[in-house]
Amino acid sequence: MEQYYFETRKAVRRNLPGRARCSGRVNQSEERKRREIANHQIAAARIRDLIRGLERTVLSLNGSIDAILQGHQVRDPSDFAYPIAARTMSIRRDNIRGTIAVLSQQLADIIGAQSAP
Repeated sequence: MEQYYFETRKAVRRNLPGRARCSGRVNQSEERKRREIANHQIAAARIRDLIRGLERTVLSLNGSIDAILQGHQVRDPSDFAYPIAARTMSIRRDNIRGTIAVLSQQLADIIGAQSAP
């Protein structure tokens, strides 16, 4: 009789921890998914803010370039007499536009990852 009691206790002990681990894994998986979603949302918000700031910078550079070109007769960037300040601002503006394009792609990837099952 003692052996039977020992075997049943052993079986009970064996089964319970397995169930607890399984439910723990499910909870961990769900928690990891929730954290991933929250991290994606935070990253998307940061990228949106960064894009907005860069777009404002592009608008400011456009205004500065226009202001510089108002006082000069040469409007062709390939002409040697084109103002150096306008040329450097144009290059900077183009680089910022490229950065905006890369960030927009990253934002699209994040949004795509959120909508995927």
